[in-house]
Amino acid sequence: MVAHPRAAARAHRLRPLNRAKPIQVEADESGEPRAVVLGRKRLAVAAVQDRWRIDDEWWRKRPVSRLYFSLLLEDGRVVTIYRDLVTGRWSQQNYG
Repeated sequence: MVAHPRAAARAHRLRPLNRAKPIQVEADESGEPRAVVLGRKRLAVAAVQDRWRIDDEWWRKRPVSRLYFSLLLEDGRVVTIYRDLVTGRWSQQNYG
């Protein structure tokens, strides 16, 4: 079922999309990811395919400062993770 398109949106029915989830990451001395733990399985990073940084909302109480990595894992999966540069925590970005 789908709500009527002209129905008023209700805040209690909204949910965030693509919510990130915590992930365990083994990084080298420079902070480069070398392995991740998905479920109970440790997977080595075969290659870092891309890296980018996002700094946003610096004026707010909780600024956004993240270093993202697109990783090719040893089993062929590609995952996107980031390190929150404010808290130091690692997360996996979900798409869908």
